Amino acid sequence: GLCGAGFFDPIPTPWHVLAVSSVPAANLLLWTHLRHGTTVNLSLAAFANGAALAIAGFYALLFLPLLPLAAIAVLAYGLGLLAFGPLMSFISAIQLRKAYRLHYPETSRRKPLLGGVVLGILSLLAFDVPTATTRLGVQMAASGDVAQRQRGIALLRLMSDEDHLLRLCYDARSASPGLLSWVIPTLYGKIFHPGQRALFISPAEAREVYYRIYGKPFNLKPAPYISGNWARFSDFEFDNDLGGTEVGGRVAGLNLVSSRMDGSISADDAVAYLEWIVEFRNTSGTQREARMELALPPGGVVSRASLWVNGEEREAAYGGRGQVREAYRQVAVVQRRDPLLVTTKGADRVLAQAFPVPPSGTIKFKIGITAPLDLHDPDKARLVLPAIVDRNFSFGEHVNHGLWLESKTPLTASAASLKVTKPDADLYRLKGMVNDKELARARPSVSAMRNPGARARAARIDDGEIIRQQVTTSPSGVPDAMIVVIDGSVQLGDMRSGVIEAIDTIPETARVGIMIAQEPPLSLPVAPWSAEQKKKAVTLIKNARFVGGQDNTPALADALLALENGPNAMLLWVHGPQPVAFSGSASQLEQVSTRLTHLPDVVLYGVEPGPNQALPDTPWAWGARSLPQSGAVAADLADFFVRTFNPQRIVIKRKQIPSSEGVDAGSQHIARLWAKDRVLTLMSEDAEKNRKEATALAARYHLVTPVSGAVVLETRQQFRANGLTPATKAKLPTVPEPHEWALLIIACLMLLWLAWRRRQQITAVH
Repeated sequence: GLCGAGFFDPIPTPWHVLAVSSVPAANLLLWTHLRHGTTVNLSLAAFANGAALAIAGFYALLFLPLLPLAAIAVLAYGLGLLAFGPLMSFISAIQLRKAYRLHYPETSRRKPLLGGVVLGILSLLAFDVPTATTRLGVQMAASGDVAQRQRGIALLRLMSDEDHLLRLCYDARSASPGLLSWVIPTLYGKIFHPGQRALFISPAEAREVYYRIYGKPFNLKPAPYISGNWARFSDFEFDNDLGGTEVGGRVAGLNLVSSRMDGSISADDAVAYLEWIVEFRNTSGTQREARMELALPPGGVVSRASLWVNGEEREAAYGGRGQVREAYRQVAVVQRRDPLLVTTKGADRVLAQAFPVPPSGTIKFKIGITAPLDLHDPDKARLVLPAIVDRNFSFGEHVNHGLWLESKTPLTASAASLKVTKPDADLYRLKGMVNDKELARARPSVSAMRNPGARARAARIDDGEIIRQQVTTSPSGVPDAMIVVIDGSVQLGDMRSGVIEAIDTIPETARVGIMIAQEPPLSLPVAPWSAEQKKKAVTLIKNARFVGGQDNTPALADALLALENGPNAMLLWVHGPQPVAFSGSASQLEQVSTRLTHLPDVVLYGVEPGPNQALPDTPWAWGARSLPQSGAVAADLADFFVRTFNPQRIVIKRKQIPSSEGVDAGSQHIARLWAKDRVLTLMSEDAEKNRKEATALAARYHLVTPVSGAVVLETRQQFRANGLTPATKAKLPTVPEPHEWALLIIACLMLLWLAWRRRQQITAVH
């Protein structure tokens, strides 16, 4: 276990355990016979001795480079004696062979001895076939040559060692104990591809191969040897993703121990505000960084971030994306102090990272989320709860997410564990516990009744712009062309029936095409959605091979090209997790999205939680809209098609106005949502010219956008050194909202004034 945690796994399979165990058994058999004269078949004894010589000799050579380290460890810590076991076993087998020849000088039994040696070598080679195949397949799959990559992927899908491939994803455990694992890839490279790397690939390449084979992110599984009796030795594990822009692999000893969401819903204002407070504990002996990717409610934005430092809550400073990340890197990675960083990670996604979680210590932070409500009907509004879709930590035992939401109008929830109470006449409360699997996969929603006549609201923050929000039901242009890109990965294979059921709701007046993202992509060109077009689409989906993890970027690029001439085109991407940005095709999609004269609206529907690295970090992708996910693919997509192709839709528009006279006052979150949309508009119009204005607007409204981020540092000196100023609590959203606190304060002042007047009157009477 110690060797597996730090170097390589010497006994990765039960067959290796059997082979290693046979060495002391063979030595004991021969030693007992020679010492006590027990009855034994001499040919069998010679055969067993030969096998022990082969197996022990191989392991003695394997552990030879580690013996100096083991000797130091024995002297310093009292650990490391087992590293000398193979060498001692090999020496013992040699001595027993000598004793055998002295005891039976009349016969050497060379043939049984050689037979044992051959069997021992062949056994070790046979046991190493899965690992050797994995190393060879990974080498081929990481090649830039398409044909070679496809052969490597086919080989790995046929036979591979998932545990060893997982080790390659973490880099530190990439060594292999097998002879074939070294020889075959080396010979393959020397013979067929001279000059190509034969043995080592980067963790990023291994993670891409892992996704291609299994169709899931590598970090869904814990890293090898970070649990069980040898977990303490995982302190030697190095976090390659510390301070980076990716969640990366699971780290040992880091657990989420507390999670709660408090919030309020204002249905008439069509907005909600949530504060998600999480706490992590580190049971390892080294500092850890907690990293998680959150899926926000569709259209949501992070409007507050804070970190508890020495028991005191510290608010974040808001600035340019590069500025806050550099501040975090300086404090977290260089100074190794207490910062929190929140940045966007694609459409409706943010990455939160905090460091350090001290050994045997905790870290606690808060993420505030402003979200628009989805108006299904004029009298009902819906909030889809946020969720963790990627993480580098584990969940503590029995840890669930606690939810507490309040509203002035009746509430209902899609999750059975969430219950609604009515503590007083003007308040509805929804609370309960939701486990992480349900939160991430089913994405529970909360619906609130609203007044259909609540159509116009005005809001501002301090002396900022006056924003009017208008809810209207008006004719809206339906897409003149739509392409549905379906991920060809394995997750979609189980959901193809739901997709087929959903596309049956597309009206015949629509012009729709279908594309299956696989290598090479399958496509049905855009055409009127007739019975014939629908039949072709169903046949295409049914006949597609949904296997492994597919690179979706070529299909997305082709879809953009096909929709270039549509003035009101739309691209719907139905996909599973996209944990890697494929190096070979990422530039193709970025080039297409940059050079085309017209780009369609992009709608994302993820069927499973997970990261999405496929879309480029450009204004076009920032404006993508994500669909609410309930876990029912057919219902979600059918609802989308019905609403999209309905010319009469409920629309929410926010714009700046000179005066709020004649408009009811609304939540300040209306102004925050306008500012978020305005930032995206500025960047889509002219990213280079408007970046400074967009960044300043986001910072003034304390928002995390594609051009801005939030960072909490430990001291004011660190803020000043990085040109940042932390936000004051008076200008930040709270639960309940600021205007509700203001009403409470006014009410308290009125009560104090009445009490004072009453006392004055009593004094005057006396």
